[in-house]
Amino acid sequence: MVLSYPVFFAVYSATMAIGVFVAILLLVGWKEMFLRKTLLSVKYNAVYIIILAAFPMFVQLQDIVERTIAGPDQTTNEIVYTNWMFSIAGGAIRVLQDRLDYRLLTDFFIVAYAWVFAFITYLAPILPLVKDDRATLRQYAIAIMINYIILTPFYFLFPVSVTGSHPEAGMTPQLYVSTYWGKMVTSVDPLNNDFPSGHVSLSVTTLLVFAYAGVQYRRFTFFLAGACAAIIFSVLYLGIHWPADVFAGFLLAVGATVAARTDRVQMTIDRYVRALNQRLFKSSGEEAAVRPVQR
Repeated sequence: MVLSYPVFFAVYSATMAIGVFVAILLLVGWKEMFLRKTLLSVKYNAVYIIILAAFPMFVQLQDIVERTIAGPDQTTNEIVYTNWMFSIAGGAIRVLQDRLDYRLLTDFFIVAYAWVFAFITYLAPILPLVKDDRATLRQYAIAIMINYIILTPFYFLFPVSVTGSHPEAGMTPQLYVSTYWGKMVTSVDPLNNDFPSGHVSLSVTTLLVFAYAGVQYRRFTFFLAGACAAIIFSVLYLGIHWPADVFAGFLLAVGATVAARTDRVQMTIDRYVRALNQRLFKSSGEEAAVRPVQR
C-alpha cells in the first residue's frame, strides 16, 4: 500500500510517541510512575528542558541563516573541506555498500538513523524526569549542551557535504533516495552539517551519561549500546558521514561527558540554571532548600 507523505509522517510521529511511552513503562514500571512527582521534577528542571529543546531549534535557525547569507566563498569552502574529508580514507566506506547491498539491511539502518536516534533523543530526558533523578538529568543536559556549543560553529564555519554527494566516493545516497525517509530528513537537514557527526556524538554521549549513572539504568544502557552501534554503522553505510566525522563525533562525546561529570562545571552551570528556574516560577527557593542538589 502506497502512503501519502503526510500519512507516513503521522505514522512516524504516532509510533514515536507510543514507543517512548512503552519504553517508560518497561524501564520504570507502572507502579513507580507518579504524575505529581514527575510534574515537580519537570518544574524543578524546567530550564534544563528548555535548553534541551532549544539547541536543536537553534541549529535549524543557523541553517536558515547560512542559506540566506551563503555566497561563492561558502560553496568553495564546502567543496574544499569535503575533499579533505574524502582524502582521509573516504573511499574505504564504499566497501560497506559493495559487500552489504541488501534492501532489508538498508531499511534497517534507515530506521536506525531516522527513527531510533530520534527515539533516544526524546526518551533520554524523559526517563530521569519520571524517576525524578535530578543528578542524571543535570549531567545529561549539560553534556548535550556542550555538544551543541561545539557542533554549531563547526557546521557554520566548516561545511562538509554528505558522502553520497561526492562523485569520487562512489557511494549511493541510500537514505536520500528513499521516498519517505529521504523527504523527511532533507526537510530539516541541509546535507552539509557533517563534521563532526552529531548523530554519533549525541548518541554516544547519551550512552556514556547513562552508563555512568548506575545499575538503575542498566537495561537502558544495554539498549543504547546496541543503538549506538547501529547508528554509527548507518551513517557510514547510508552515504551520510565520512570516517573522520564519526571519529570526531566520538571524541566530542567523550569530552562532553567528562566535562559534564566534572563537579566544577556542573555546579557552575547549575547555579545559573537554578537562578533562572526560580525567576521562571517566581520561586523563593524553598524547594531547593528542602531538596538539596544531588551529587
